[in-house]
Amino acid sequence: MKAARKTARDIVIWVTLTGGIVALVLGQTIIGLIVLAFAIWQLVLVARGGGGLFVDQRAADRPGKPTVS
Repeated sequence: MKAARKTARDIVIWVTLTGGIVALVLGQTIIGLIVLAFAIWQLVLVARGGGGLFVDQRAADRPGKPTVS
C-alpha cells in the first residue's frame, strides 16, 4: 500500500508539473504559474522527506496526546 501511495503521489506531481508547463506554453500565464508553484511546493516537500500529497494520518487519529515523529 505504501508503494502504491508513493507511486500515485509521484504521478500526480509530475502530471501537475507538466500541466503547468503546458498552460504556460498555451498562454495561460496565471493558471500555469499557480499549477507550477503547487507542483514545485510538492516536489520540495517530497525532497525534504515529507509526505507530500498523501500524508499518513493514522498516527494522528490515535487517542492521547499527539507526538511529533
